[in-house]
Amino acid sequence: MNRYTMIPAKNRSFVLKCDEGDGAKLETLQKLVSGYVETVPSALDATWAREEADRLVLLVDEDGRMKCKAANRKATQLAPADVTANGKLPIVGAAVLMFQQGRRAAGVYKARGRHHLQRVAVRRG
Repeated sequence: MNRYTMIPAKNRSFVLKCDEGDGAKLETLQKLVSGYVETVPSALDATWAREEADRLVLLVDEDGRMKCKAANRKATQLAPADVTANGKLPIVGAAVLMFQQGRRAAGVYKARGRHHLQRVAVRRG
């Protein structure tokens, strides 16, 4: 099932298939972000997922800054201004957009992920 959205730092964003049902294994997420996974809140409202969700989150490499990873403008635009110091501390490296419900994290549906990423690209353009 196509459920989570990968947001690379330099290339186009794309939707990936989940490992199990609508979730992903920790090992898979660590491979996607190339390191230990850290949760960063998303500025998107939980209702954006169009599913029962507590909030939307970005999963990023916890040591991305120390590894000197490239800035990720699309992911930075999805994070609240206080997290990124109004863009002065951008999200770096790849990010994965997921929704959180309690302790469970799941990917957003393919159509929702593509729709929002197109809106971000239009806003930037």
